[in-house]
Amino acid sequence: MTGERVKVVVWDSIGNTVLGVRPWQSWDAGVREALLRENPDAEAVARPLRELLPGYDLDLIWFNSADAPYPPFGQLYADYDGSLRFTRDIDEIARDIEDADYLILHKERLPAEAIARARNLRLIQHLGQDYRGVPMAAARARGIPVAATPLINYITVAEQVWAYILNWAKRLPSLRRHMTERDYAESWTRFPGALYLGDLTLGLLGMGEIARPIARVAQAFGMRVLYWDIERFPDLEATYGMVFVEWDEIFKMSDVVSVQLALNPQTEGIIGAREFDLMRPNALFINTARGGLVDQGALLAAMAAGKIGAVALDVFAEEPLPYDDPLLALHDELGDERVTLTPHNAWQSAWTWVRDSQELWLNVLRSLRDEPVAHLV
Repeated sequence: MTGERVKVVVWDSIGNTVLGVRPWQSWDAGVREALLRENPDAEAVARPLRELLPGYDLDLIWFNSADAPYPPFGQLYADYDGSLRFTRDIDEIARDIEDADYLILHKERLPAEAIARARNLRLIQHLGQDYRGVPMAAARARGIPVAATPLINYITVAEQVWAYILNWAKRLPSLRRHMTERDYAESWTRFPGALYLGDLTLGLLGMGEIARPIARVAQAFGMRVLYWDIERFPDLEATYGMVFVEWDEIFKMSDVVSVQLALNPQTEGIIGAREFDLMRPNALFINTARGGLVDQGALLAAMAAGKIGAVALDVFAEEPLPYDDPLLALHDELGDERVTLTPHNAWQSAWTWVRDSQELWLNVLRSLRDEPVAHLV
């Protein structure tokens, strides 16, 4: 017996909305092994989409407006063969929204007109709490609830940013070497250079999903927080005690500069020698966004010239980082908190994909069952 037909339109040019609810056998063998290592019941927990919505006849359309298909996601695209459409035609997307029951968005900007034309929408579900692309006024005018589920994938990146900051401010690598070399006897309880976070200014480039928990923690530490974004967020400024400043001021006024920008043709190479020249000579520069945002040669030159004090990078111009890359040589040579490199692992593990995708589809299931929907905004 066929269950209730439910039409869901997904507009996601990355794939996070559906990546974590793919069939178990579609995961790479290494990913399956990692999931099982962390949870022996992984196969039962990481359920595919059809099992998450039992008893429903799911009519799924996944719109993807990426410049080009992402090669590593070839199997993911195959998993949704028949549902996936590559297009940038807003009218085409809006036409399918007209009779959709549910709309799921991720990092897309939906025109208000598309909501005005929708006849059946029961919920607009955004993956991520930075839901600036949702036309909230239009949704409220139609009485359509909007939910924004947090991205665990991004929260773990924010956590890693704080690991970098504390590692640098408290000089943990130097202290480890100090103890390892047994140099502590004459300076017991005394080790110079550790910083009190309340004296420092944090500058955030971008105020999206990753920057917000970073700002929340900075507020708890009593730090001054500055931010720059292509738009202002007065409500977040009030919530986190932040101050919006112009681009140059972030670099001039911050003891820690953390990059959370999206990479696109407008932002590629946006941070270069000019920006590093503006920075304080003892400042920490962090990039957990994309390596292409930064002129890596200019960063190395700034470090060599002492124009900035430290770097912490999870992303690089070329990935994996070549074995002979000068950054690795600098990392090995200094061996302390001035250079911290990690292998693009701040997102943590495949469980973040599973948890992110599952929670938004469970929200759809809650709505179908007339249960309270989580993460309403």
